[in-house]
Amino acid sequence: MGKPEQAVSLTQVELRDGFDAFVDAAGKLQDSYEELRARADAVDLELQATNRRLERALAERDVIFSALPLGVVARRQDGSVNFRNDEALRLCDEAQEHGVDLLASATVGDVAFGEGVARIRRADLPEGELVLIEDRSRIQELEREVHRLDRLAGLSELALGIAHEIKNPLNGAMGFASLLERSTEMDTARRHALRIREGLTSVDDIVKSLLAFAQTDRGSVAATTVAAAAADAAAAAGLPQARLQCSGELQLCAEAGALQRVPAVLLRNAVEAAGEAAEVQLTARPLAGDLELLVEDNGPGIDAELAGRVFAPFVSSKSSGTGLGLPLAARVLSFLGGDVALLNPGEAGARFRVRMPLMESKVAATEEV
Repeated sequence: MGKPEQAVSLTQVELRDGFDAFVDAAGKLQDSYEELRARADAVDLELQATNRRLERALAERDVIFSALPLGVVARRQDGSVNFRNDEALRLCDEAQEHGVDLLASATVGDVAFGEGVARIRRADLPEGELVLIEDRSRIQELEREVHRLDRLAGLSELALGIAHEIKNPLNGAMGFASLLERSTEMDTARRHALRIREGLTSVDDIVKSLLAFAQTDRGSVAATTVAAAAADAAAAAGLPQARLQCSGELQLCAEAGALQRVPAVLLRNAVEAAGEAAEVQLTARPLAGDLELLVEDNGPGIDAELAGRVFAPFVSSKSSGTGLGLPLAARVLSFLGGDVALLNPGEAGARFRVRMPLMESKVAATEEV
């Protein structure tokens, strides 16, 4: 009979131990739950703080992008707009009024619409592209104004020089005219008349130099080849064709006025410097979208002291020169986006480099006629 009682006692002990273990596990589980909930609350607070910071950052981004004078557009891969600031909206709407889509995938670089100009740049995003739209209208307007003021400044400087140069021969002519008026001897009158003619000829040379580069019709710009321009320049300078050696790509074309007149100035200077023995080598080649001419003569060259002022108006090493040829040539080239430079100051045989934009040839048929 003792065995059953002992079995019952063991069962109660096991139950108590199991219950105690259950209570202990429940307590630990409660503690773990409380710890987990505390961690969850901390994470939630941290997430709320992060969300607030993100919202502030997005708000600041929107304010910054809205205040930017640059249009910013974020596009998805399907072409839909994810973000667009106020400046982008303004420029796109303004362009759209003139039938221009600034967001078209092929649009890049400067795009004109009406009186406005926008510069489009693009950058890849992980899931689309970023389009930057810069309003260039005001910048181009300012560039045109600066260019106009620069031309006015140059014309002002040129006008002062012309007035100074014309004043001297005119004063002389007026003085001799006064003497001629009072003269009673024929020989004396002839001498005075000759002096008057020399003074007026000097004025006429200055005026002709200015008119030679005057281009009244900029709306119809013609092109000519290097070969044709070189022949015209030699004829204008009085240089025999046999003394002009041309090489390189002579069928390249440039603006006719500059290509004819600028070499004519250089060839005329060579003839005046070297006389009847003048020989000139002209070489033409394309260079980065431009026409480059190298013009070299066999004259005495240009003194190093004078070389720094050779493109200033009325600077000349010749007693009979006006000093307007090279300065006007340089100014005309600058209007076209080109230039002229003396390559060897102080050396015998002046060597000049002329650069001007290339043009499409539309003169072949005319030259064949």
